[in-house]
Amino acid sequence: MTIRTALARARSWLGRGARRVNRRFVSEGLLTVSGANRDILREAPKERTKQVAMGAVLVSVAAIAAVSATYALYLALHVPVDLAAIGGLAWGLVILNLDRWLVVSTPRLETKWGTIGMALPRVLLAVLIGAVVSTPLTLAVFGSEISAEIRVMAAENEDEFNRKLEADSRYSEIPAKEQEIEQLQADLADGVSEDDIAQHPVVADVQARLDDITTQYNAAVTALLCEADGTCGTGDAGMGPATAARMADRDRLGAERESLTQQLGDTQAQVRAQLEAQEAQTSIDQSQRLETLQQEVRDAEDARRDEITAHDAAVDNSDGILARLSALERIQDDDPMLATAHLLLFLFMTAIECLPIIFKTMLALAPPSLYDRLLVLHEQKAESRVRLRMQTEYEEAETLARSALAAAEARAARTLEAESKATGLVLDAQLEVTAEGMRRWRDEQLAGDVTARDVDAAGVHTEPSSRSPVPAQPVPGDVLDDLQLRTFEDNVALDLDPAENRAAGDGAFATAP
Repeated sequence: MTIRTALARARSWLGRGARRVNRRFVSEGLLTVSGANRDILREAPKERTKQVAMGAVLVSVAAIAAVSATYALYLALHVPVDLAAIGGLAWGLVILNLDRWLVVSTPRLETKWGTIGMALPRVLLAVLIGAVVSTPLTLAVFGSEISAEIRVMAAENEDEFNRKLEADSRYSEIPAKEQEIEQLQADLADGVSEDDIAQHPVVADVQARLDDITTQYNAAVTALLCEADGTCGTGDAGMGPATAARMADRDRLGAERESLTQQLGDTQAQVRAQLEAQEAQTSIDQSQRLETLQQEVRDAEDARRDEITAHDAAVDNSDGILARLSALERIQDDDPMLATAHLLLFLFMTAIECLPIIFKTMLALAPPSLYDRLLVLHEQKAESRVRLRMQTEYEEAETLARSALAAAEARAARTLEAESKATGLVLDAQLEVTAEGMRRWRDEQLAGDVTARDVDAAGVHTEPSSRSPVPAQPVPGDVLDDLQLRTFEDNVALDLDPAENRAAGDGAFATAP
C-alpha cells in the first residue's frame, strides 16, 4: 500500500467521521428544537426520525420567516441589507420559539373532540402568524408587476398634485404679483421721466399748439422761398408786395413759435416739479406695497416649495409595503388571473407557516404511537415518583412530629414527677417541723404542771377563790400555720385525684360505726 493510498483512506475515514459527527450534532439540535424526550427515545429509537423531522420542519418555517422579515424590513424601512438580515434573523428566532411552544404545548386528550378544541386556538394563532409571514413573500413574487403599477400610481399622484397646486389660490396669484412687483421696481428706479412730463395734459396741450404753429411756420417759409424765386405764387421773382406779405406771415408765425417754445419750457419745469413732489409721496406708498407683495410671494413660494418637497419625499417612499399592497389590489381588480394566483400563493405560504401545528394536531388525532404511549407511562411514572416522595416526606414529618410530641410528653412527665417529689419532700419537712413544735409545746405544758404540783406539796396553800390557775400556753403561730397548710394541701390532693377521694370515702364508710 502506497503513501497516496494510505492518505486517501485516512481522508475517507476522517470525512466519514466528520459527516457522522455533523449528522449527530444536527440531529441533536433538531431534537432540542422539537422538544422530544431523549429518555423515551432511548427506549424507542425508531421514533427518533419522526422527532428529528418535526424539528426540521420548525427550523424550515423559521428560516422562511427570517427571509420574509428581511425583505419586509428592506422594503418598509429602506435599511441596508446587512441590518435587514440581522432583523430578519431575530424575527426567525421569535417565530421558531412561538412554533415550538405551539407544538410542545399541544396535548393529546382522551377524546378527539377535546383534542380538536384544545388545538383550535393554536391553529388560529398559527394561521395569523402564517398570514403575517407570507405577505412579504407574496409581494416579492409579484415584485415586477407591483413596481410597474407603483410607477403608474406615482405619475397619477404627480398629475393630481400639480392640478391642486395650479388650482390653489395661494399660488395662482403669484405671476400677477410678480408682474406688479416688476412694474413697481421700474417706477421706483425711473422716477419722473420725460415721458411722464410729456404725457401731462398741460404739457401735451402746449406741445400740440407748438407743433401746429411749427407746421404753419414751416409752410410759411416754404411759401416765402417759392414766392421769392418766382416758382409759385405770383410767379414774379424778387422782392415784391406778395413776397413781403409772405415774409410778414413767416415772422409772425416765428414769433408765436418762439413764444410757445418758451411757454413749453416753463410748463415742463412746473410739471416736473409737481410730478417730483407727487413722486416722493408715491414712492413711499409704492415701497410699502412692494415689500408687502414681495413678502406674500416669498411666503407663497416657501409654502409651495415645502409641499413639493413633502410630495417628493412621499413619492420616494411610495414603494413601501402599504403602497405595494395597494398596487397589488389595483392589479387584481384589472386582472382576475393574477388575483387567483395571488390567493393560491398566499394560501400556500400560510399553509407552510402553519405546517408544524397542523402536523402536531394530526399526530394528536391519530392513534397514539409508541413514543406517545411511552411518554404517558413516563409521565405517570414521574407522577407516581413525586407522589411517593411527597407521601414519604409526609410520613417522615408525621413521625418526627410524633417523636417530638412523645419527647415533650416524657419531659412533661419527668418534670411533673420531679415537682411532685419536691413537693412531697417539702411537705415531709413541714410535717417534721410541725411535729417537733408540737413536742416542744407538749413538753412545756407538762413542765408547767409538774411545777404547780411541787409547790402544792411544799405547803403553800391558798384559797381556792384567790388562787388563779396556771394559764395554758397557746399553740405557736408557726405550728398552726403548718397545720392549716397541711390540711389545705390534703384537701387539694383529694380534689385532684378522684380515685383517692373514692378510696378515702370507702375507708371512712368502712370504719364508720
